[in-house]
Amino acid sequence: MVITAASTVETVKEKFPHAVLDTLEYRNEQTLLLAPSMLVEVCNYLKLRMGYDFLETVTAVDWPERTPRFDVVYQLLSMTHQSFLRLKVQVGQQREEHPAVPTVTGVWVGANWYEREVYDLFGITFTDHPDLRRILMPPDWTTHPLRKDYPLSGFDLPEPHWGGQIPYGSDPGVGGQTLRTSDGRELNEHRSSVSSAQEPGTLPQKDAHGHA
Repeated sequence: MVITAASTVETVKEKFPHAVLDTLEYRNEQTLLLAPSMLVEVCNYLKLRMGYDFLETVTAVDWPERTPRFDVVYQLLSMTHQSFLRLKVQVGQQREEHPAVPTVTGVWVGANWYEREVYDLFGITFTDHPDLRRILMPPDWTTHPLRKDYPLSGFDLPEPHWGGQIPYGSDPGVGGQTLRTSDGRELNEHRSSVSSAQEPGTLPQKDAHGHA
């Protein structure tokens, strides 16, 4: 029997009527909106019974003016049936700092780093995750950069959090750091000129004559 995304949606609706909050078809893509409490059970069924053996990614979307605030999005693929399916759960009540979603690492091991990235950048926690810690930002970072209320002007950071994003006309040294502004100098991505006062732990580059 050939399984398609559309037939999968109908099967899940029949099998888990209390789990499916809504469905969406857009440009031939199928999305299931699930109750968070039923996420793991439905995912297990999709993997073991429907052949969705590959978790392509887990990500999130921030809707700060909506309650629940966040969509957590799961992109699934059945390689056997070449069928793509999207799952969503919505979490985040008003003033809830770290909304929680059950981890799906017990279903797809590859969810581990995806969930850590969502935790790091959005502040969404994953219940029973085996190693939930930051994966991109420094361990002592206190905010979540992909939230839409993250300040565009950045933060005033001490060493060693040099991010290469300082609006200035002349090198100010380390300290007083913010995100770039329209009138600021662009980050030197290739490090063709390096200031040791600007970047802790780096050495000035030398020219062809050996001069810094």
